[in-house]
Amino acid sequence: MADEANRTAFMEIQGRMIEITGKLKQVQTQMRNKEGERKRAFLTLEELKQLPDDTNTYKSIG
Repeated sequence: MADEANRTAFMEIQGRMIEITGKLKQVQTQMRNKEGERKRAFLTLEELKQLPDDTNTYKSIG
């Protein structure tokens, strides 16, 4: 009886661990993507800072 309870508890914990591990990987991927976006934004800002204030610039929308 105790073995069955332990087995059930183990399987429940194992399932939660698999679920949480999947969520962790998803968040890590999102963090990598956001870091890439941050770097691109920083580089773009550095390029724009070099332009005179009266320079017309355009933002890509597609």
